[in-house]
Amino acid sequence: MTASKAAEVIPFPTRAATPPRVKAKLPRQSPALPAPADPDARLARALAGLNDSLAAQRAAMAAWTSALNDLRGATRRLGGSLASYNERLAGLDARVATLRVEAARLEHWADEVLTREG
Repeated sequence: MTASKAAEVIPFPTRAATPPRVKAKLPRQSPALPAPADPDARLARALAGLNDSLAAQRAAMAAWTSALNDLRGATRRLGGSLASYNERLAGLDARVATLRVEAARLEHWADEVLTREG
């Protein structure tokens, strides 16, 4: 038995080793606002930024809570709709069962008629 070649494996190209670059970690500053030299001013600026972030987070949480409430309402409506659908299916099942019994009775009657007539 000969083995057929289904695919050719192509080696992944490698990069030449380069020395790692070291980047100095600088604090992110807005280009429009130079960093204040006074420590109190820096603290006030940091607290203002924190307050802005907290306000944005409160707004995001309020939007998320609202979306969850909307989802809860939609889920309740869907549950009610499914319960109603289930009740209608149960009623349909009862009617189909009644018709099945009637069909079996009529089939039995027809078989008896055909047997008598020969």
